[in-house]
Amino acid sequence: MAENRRVYRGIVFIGDPHVASFAPGHRRDDYRTTVLGKLSFAVETAHREQLLPLVLGDLFHVPRNNPNSLLVELIELFRPVIPWVLLGNHDKYEARFSSDLSIAVLEAAGAIRLIKEQGVVEVVSVGRRRILIGASPDWTSLPREVERNGSDVVVWVTHHNLLLDEEGVGGGERLSAIALREIPGVDVVVNGHLHTPKPPLCRGMTRWMNPGSIVRIIRSRHARLMTPSLLVFIPEDREPFQYYQIPHRPFEEVFDPYEHEGSSLDEQEHQEESLFIRGLENLALRRTAEGVGLREFLAMNLRADDAVDRYVWELYREVMSHERS
Repeated sequence: MAENRRVYRGIVFIGDPHVASFAPGHRRDDYRTTVLGKLSFAVETAHREQLLPLVLGDLFHVPRNNPNSLLVELIELFRPVIPWVLLGNHDKYEARFSSDLSIAVLEAAGAIRLIKEQGVVEVVSVGRRRILIGASPDWTSLPREVERNGSDVVVWVTHHNLLLDEEGVGGGERLSAIALREIPGVDVVVNGHLHTPKPPLCRGMTRWMNPGSIVRIIRSRHARLMTPSLLVFIPEDREPFQYYQIPHRPFEEVFDPYEHEGSSLDEQEHQEESLFIRGLENLALRRTAEGVGLREFLAMNLRADDAVDRYVWELYREVMSHERS
């Protein structure tokens, strides 16, 4: 088992940055500058406080064809600290890793340590403790149990659709979301992929955490209430897990206003859902191998208890079954 001889004070977990040169969704700010600023804050925090920076997946919003200038900016930003980066679904093309991806360029440049395989990554020294870090990147399995090998703490990072509360963060795909369970040998699981922060949950001796994305991608009630933050783990502190708020602008300054300003938030979101339903068929019927990305998008936005949402899932499954036949 590999062991890192560098001594850290802690670990900083950076949730799904979704770096892009364009503004996704209804954002109207200079998104590229905004997201690079948030990553710069994370890198500076890691450097100042001697923390190991670990990105929880989806470093990029699109997997390739990102401008060279953007890749150069990331290389220059990351090289002083070399963050560990978990491979996410948005980092891959056609659900596969290949050398023509933007994230592969950063790996080849030595700017990041890319975690693309399931299993134990390394044992690191954090203060006076040995921390075993393991990983389950996108579309890899969670371990049944983990051999601690004398480590003081075992941390496992994931990029999965987890069932994190009674409603099911997996939304419309709740039945296929992964139920939480104790993983013998694992003290804490820190998950990316799901953008909405959730309070920690314990199953046996395993603690499950989902800090959420450091950026607000989708104009929604959840995004309005979010406070983009870093999750910092310093095992020797009285409160080992703490959230560091990332500087950010008010919701109304970064998202386009709703078309009907006099409407209530519920009415506004219902109007957006209607537009979403009308546009879904064209999106789903587009002949593309990016069906996995669409599935994840639907999982984050649909609810299992809504009749229209269930119909949307039926439509999606029917379309994808024909696509694969």
